[in-house]
Amino acid sequence: EESIAAIKEEASNMQDLVEQLLFLARGDNNTMSLEIEPFDLGALGETIVREYQMLDEDHEYVSSFESVLVEGDQGLIKQAVRVLVDNARKYTPAGGKIKLLVKGEGRQAHITVQDVGIGIPPEVISRIFGRFFRADESRARATGGTGLGLSIAHWIADRHGGHIEVLSRENVGSRFTLVLPALPPTTESES
Repeated sequence: EESIAAIKEEASNMQDLVEQLLFLARGDNNTMSLEIEPFDLGALGETIVREYQMLDEDHEYVSSFESVLVEGDQGLIKQAVRVLVDNARKYTPAGGKIKLLVKGEGRQAHITVQDVGIGIPPEVISRIFGRFFRADESRARATGGTGLGLSIAHWIADRHGGHIEVLSRENVGSRFTLVLPALPPTTESES
């Protein structure tokens, strides 16, 4: 039974790796079509945090969402945010807080995922969006993953005219902010 469980886990890991590599290959070849539409980033944040609150009883989720309109592929933006939340879950001890925040700042929309996890060594922050990059191989074995998630999130942000900001301190936590162009608020009449 132990061998079967190990084989199943490895097969699942291989499937995840293949799916991520195919995603990046389609992105590199510009063969991925985006379904661009306006949507409320705050509402998307609420959906994501509700999903994780149901699935993850080991962490406390704290959230604050403003209504901010963006234009993009909602499924891909959701995928990028999930990458950030999954990383927060992996590197935050049980019982720790994970914050999700959405706010508008001028012509930008920010969705932030902040954790109280192990943090990232300062000397490697510039490389974390590289494909297959893992800050520490011993951590990689303990937490799983392929080292492609942040590369995918970075590609999605870039394709939407945005970027990802990172602030991290070892043994304090990390804050990842996906910054996207915001649509101007709609008003009935402008003076």
